[in-house]
Amino acid sequence: MFSRQSLLLWWGLTVTIAYLITQYIGNTMEHGHSAVLWTWGVAMAIPTLMTLLMGKDTNALIWVWVLITAAATLENVWVHATQSKALMPFSYHALWWVFGAVGFGYTAAAVEGADRKRMYAIVAALHVVGAIIMLIDKELMKGYEYIVLALIQGVPMLLDVPLRKRQHAAATA
Repeated sequence: MFSRQSLLLWWGLTVTIAYLITQYIGNTMEHGHSAVLWTWGVAMAIPTLMTLLMGKDTNALIWVWVLITAAATLENVWVHATQSKALMPFSYHALWWVFGAVGFGYTAAAVEGADRKRMYAIVAALHVVGAIIMLIDKELMKGYEYIVLALIQGVPMLLDVPLRKRQHAAATA
């Protein structure tokens, strides 16, 4: 029904757009947590549903992303529902950097091709740095945090497709 490449493109597009919308909501609404949660729920439903529809044509890597995305989103919903003020800075900021570090670290280990492995390892390292910054002081990136996340979470998935094509072309040449 869907190819892995089209699925990866949808993951990259929805993540990039959802982070940019999150940045907009954060800059324009004083209490936009519900709007952000709805944005992410709808955005992540698209590639998650596509993954479910692909069934056996997916791989373990895609399921890792589905599971960690669902876990992080459910954690955010729980924190919002319980109004846990102590957890909000971690949940709405540092968690998404940690999430990226874990997901992209696993991706770097799982993908084939030196260029793809290198790209995902660099992205995982950038997420570790971002997580440390967020844990030290979430205000350090205020005003552009989610733009950075859009660039280092969504864009690598979009770049993976041409890297994979180049790798395939080199292997068949």
